[in-house]
Amino acid sequence: MFVSGKEKLFAAFVVTMLTASGTMIWLDEGVNQEIDDIIKSNKGTDWLEPVFMPRHEECIDENNGQEHPEYGIGYEPSLSLDSKGNMFVTAHKDLRWGGEDSPIPIFLDPDDPGLWYACTDGESTSWDYWASWFWKTNDGGLTWDHGDNFDSTPGNMLMANYAAGGSECLGDEGDISVDSNDMIYYLDTTLEDNWWHIFSDGGNSYELGVCQRMNSMAADDRPWLAAQGDGIIHYLGNSGAPPPECTIDSGRYWYYHSENGGTTFSQCYSMPGGWSTIAAQRNGSYVYVAQENADTTSGTVIVRISDDYGRGTGPGPSDGSWQDPVVVGERKGNPPEGYPLVNTNEQGTVAVVWADCPEGKIGAWEMNIALSYDYGVNWSTWEITPDWDGITMYPFVSISETNRIAVSFYGLDYATGNSTGYTEGTPWHLYSAYLDNPQLNDTWEFEIADPTPLHTVTSYEEANSDVHALHDFFETVISPDGSWMGIAYQRNIGQHPFEENEEQRYIMFVRGELN
Repeated sequence: MFVSGKEKLFAAFVVTMLTASGTMIWLDEGVNQEIDDIIKSNKGTDWLEPVFMPRHEECIDENNGQEHPEYGIGYEPSLSLDSKGNMFVTAHKDLRWGGEDSPIPIFLDPDDPGLWYACTDGESTSWDYWASWFWKTNDGGLTWDHGDNFDSTPGNMLMANYAAGGSECLGDEGDISVDSNDMIYYLDTTLEDNWWHIFSDGGNSYELGVCQRMNSMAADDRPWLAAQGDGIIHYLGNSGAPPPECTIDSGRYWYYHSENGGTTFSQCYSMPGGWSTIAAQRNGSYVYVAQENADTTSGTVIVRISDDYGRGTGPGPSDGSWQDPVVVGERKGNPPEGYPLVNTNEQGTVAVVWADCPEGKIGAWEMNIALSYDYGVNWSTWEITPDWDGITMYPFVSISETNRIAVSFYGLDYATGNSTGYTEGTPWHLYSAYLDNPQLNDTWEFEIADPTPLHTVTSYEEANSDVHALHDFFETVISPDGSWMGIAYQRNIGQHPFEENEEQRYIMFVRGELN
């Protein structure tokens, strides 16, 4: 547990006052509790008011079925930060909310297919434009708007102007990363390939013209992106199967490497294993990939390390500068669509967090961290589960340049519902905590970052052991000096008009001042 200088000073003051003139230090329980509360308040995080991501004013439709039509509908938000404190958020679009007769129901109702629409009265759409969401903030997260050239695009999908670039490029979900020059790279997948968007000046200048395809050799699910140096980009594609144009290597994930800002990429380097994520130093040469060792319910967590920008990989295959995988921990039961999450800083600190559900997905979950302070040479691994039984889903870790490390997760405390366990009425919350230079077996004191529940377990979810209401992930950042952190996340409000047993999903941001 981290104890600040203020806490030590306060404690010394209390002891001095109580022992003056030989007074015995015996306090009643109430006074003890009051002192404990003061000490806790000094070491916690001051969370500001959560902020909803906005829609373009001209696209707000009071009749589209939203509880809050002025705010963005989506899920699985990604969050990035540049050196000046500007932040950028994208999120998965709600494909079922892209028009009254959107193409999605073609699989469910083949007699009534239609087109996707954006920003069109009478179509009950929650879309503002064809690309996935791209929001920016230039005031530290107090207010948000859309990136340059991400304007509203009224009409149906056949009207998208791919020569205009920006918001005209039809996308599904994406990821964002920033290099050492504060160039912002946004990769938005269309499932069959990806579109590139590049911004500068805190998201206020769009650097591309026409919609730029990545031209990867594989169909792709959600992309993972890491940028570093002067336009070096690492793209980890979740293909699930080997692309036919590549070697006979197998693997869920394929690594692509660019040194010219995404204009061209190496192709077809397989990284065999299960769910994976990637992180890179922004100024240094190290790149890390954290993976499940296989698509299995148990096994190990491994880390792949390159100390030379991931160079020399593919085609071939060739391991290039990637070292042999390092085992950093054990997996004792896969959570639904969970994954190990890796992050790093310029000081050589590397952290991997992951969740386990050894008793099944509605049993008591566990959460783990593996931590290295020497570029991944030596590791300490320990369990950091909070001191209550429940679910610790999609943990995310962020690291400042001062080695302040924050861990956050979607959590459900089984003791807070109508009855103990995964039962109707139990609230989901956003939890977070931080430590300075944590060491083996240190404890994170997790607290709720948003007092409003993100979702409450329904009778359907209880009956079906469905724990997927908040979807597959969310992301956090921590400022380089470690003085504050930001979290992009999902909050469910109201019933979904087009999906049974689903709710409306709103993208949120909350900033915390770290004491």
